[in-house]
Amino acid sequence: NETVARLLGWAALTLARNPEQRAKLVAHLGLIGGAVEELLRYDAPSPVQRRFSLRNNTFHGMVVPSGAKVALLTGAAGRDERQYENPDVFDVERTGIRHVSFGHGAHFCLGAALARLEARVALEETLRRFPTWDVDEDTVEYVHTNSVRGPAKVPIGL
Repeated sequence: NETVARLLGWAALTLARNPEQRAKLVAHLGLIGGAVEELLRYDAPSPVQRRFSLRNNTFHGMVVPSGAKVALLTGAAGRDERQYENPDVFDVERTGIRHVSFGHGAHFCLGAALARLEARVALEETLRRFPTWDVDEDTVEYVHTNSVRGPAKVPIGL
């Protein structure tokens, strides 16, 4: 699953950049489920979706005409200070996470439950085996697409 692969790449980078948060997870594996949600909020693997407006809509005093192309910045929504206190801080103990990384409503990802399960199991097993690591950020390779963002290759050192 591409979303899980991107999420795990971001997890390796984010946890290397935040070793105190990684240490919390190693000490309390029960936090991993919430940490997956925080990872999805903090660095959405698919931060932009495109849609077409089906009818005229008004948002914040601006009209989006019927048929207009609309870019939904779901990655930015995860950093919205109106929704999250300290949105640019990665916190594995954050509560009240309501990210839209898997979409919403009719466009909600059918594979979301499986992606969450796979990410949780992969993180738990990785942290059990490798509680610490470093990432050589100069050698990280990123995917380059219109809607998916994240590392394609994350060289780690144990």
